[in-house]
Amino acid sequence: MANKKVHRKIKHLRLKKKHLLIFPVTTILLVAIGVFALFVYSNFRNLVYPVLHIDQASPKEVISQQNLKRDPAILPQVIEYGSRYQLKAALTFDADMTPGMQKMLKLGIVKSWYNSSIKQTLDKENVKATIFLTGLWAETYPKEAKELAEDPLFEIGNHSYSHPAFTKNCFKLTFIDDIKDKSEVLSAQDAIKKATGITPKYFRFPGGCFDAQDLKNIHDLGLLVIHWDIAAGDGFNKNPEDIVQRVKSRVQNGSIIVFHLQGEPFAPKTNEALVKIIPYLKKRGYQLVTISELLNQNPP
Repeated sequence: MANKKVHRKIKHLRLKKKHLLIFPVTTILLVAIGVFALFVYSNFRNLVYPVLHIDQASPKEVISQQNLKRDPAILPQVIEYGSRYQLKAALTFDADMTPGMQKMLKLGIVKSWYNSSIKQTLDKENVKATIFLTGLWAETYPKEAKELAEDPLFEIGNHSYSHPAFTKNCFKLTFIDDIKDKSEVLSAQDAIKKATGITPKYFRFPGGCFDAQDLKNIHDLGLLVIHWDIAAGDGFNKNPEDIVQRVKSRVQNGSIIVFHLQGEPFAPKTNEALVKIIPYLKKRGYQLVTISELLNQNPP
């Protein structure tokens, strides 16, 4: 009898010890899961962090920072806006796609990187626009890229192949050396032409980040660099009214306005803002044109 009591007591102590061990083990496991989740999130964030153009320096500031003169022989032209004497404005949309964004799509983290409602709004309002495609986006959405290119309202530009940073410290985008500039742009040209049948003549740097050598490299390829004078601020912005007010307060003759085409989660409210911005600009008398029309050039 005494042995049974001792045995039960020992068993009870073992169970108590086991329960005491479970708590710290569970805690450690939860902490480890949390750390892993943070690691995954941080890495995806670094790979696909959307460009917040509102924080980007203008070409003039970049030139000033590098002590460069606005001499075509030294620094090729960067288009920030059109004529300030004509009541015209150009809506432009960047279709970003990084390798990280592509991974998110394949893993089902994101359903799509194409906000087709933007095209529907532009078509409905009969508004022209210039769409800057990355090569990866064109390869991922060849049918949609072709539809955009065949729409008479739109023209197509080059936004690099994989949306890297052409300079260091560019919104956490993956940096490439100057020696890779041309292959990055030419790969995009090939991908865009394969999907759309069009060879773009305009180029926009991812994040608007560049230096003098980058500009020369793009110029050597025969492409004209298109920047902007208004960043709509639709990246990561869940407040469409904020986007609307940014455009309203900054638009002027010849403005080039940059938006994003990818939709949620990086640019979730672009179309909601667009349906208010377009009527406002039309009411003000603005003619909404493509980049070619803004610059009085022949389209590609």
